[in-house]
Amino acid sequence: MENIQRRSPIRFDKEPVQTEYRDGWQVALSYGAGSGPLLIDLSHRPKWDLQDSDLSRFRPFGLCIPENPGQCIFEKGILINRMNRTQCAIWHLVGKNPGPLEERAYTEITDGLTLLALSGKGTLEVMERVTTLDLGAPSPTPPCLIQGPILRIPCQVVLLRRAGHEATVLFSFPRGYGQAMAEALLHSGKDLGLTPGGESELKF
Repeated sequence: MENIQRRSPIRFDKEPVQTEYRDGWQVALSYGAGSGPLLIDLSHRPKWDLQDSDLSRFRPFGLCIPENPGQCIFEKGILINRMNRTQCAIWHLVGKNPGPLEERAYTEITDGLTLLALSGKGTLEVMERVTTLDLGAPSPTPPCLIQGPILRIPCQVVLLRRAGHEATVLFSFPRGYGQAMAEALLHSGKDLGLTPGGESELKF
């Protein structure tokens, strides 16, 4: 039986200097050193949606779901974002694929979403140009979820890290917008040194 070839919705003009074949995906690990922020394609990373009237009874991969909308936890390489009373998103960001979540309330949505990250110095400056969401506000503290538009596209936006002039922001949205979003972001941040980055260059 042939291996399934899975393709990211993003294709950068720049070629990566290091790649890895994983779970049917050709994953870019590094594009080489850059002087500014990096735009990183994480669309290959496993993602799930969980919906239930009582989320407190679930422990995805042994982790507790945050109690309130907008709260996130990041443990064991897994990010859980509480979206509302009955829904949360689960993104696996680090390490080997943990395997499926078997209960019927979980829906595996990896192939339907684009997941991008902006990471490094100048990240918040780039975000200020493409969204009205205030990611520089003193509260809430990272990691936190803010739902709203980037370049008019509805997104789940997670401020994962913020330290001085550096930050890491992740955002997901429907797959069909992936290439246009990536190109628009690179154009918006060109003068700030925004370039493609690889998975291993993501700063947590």
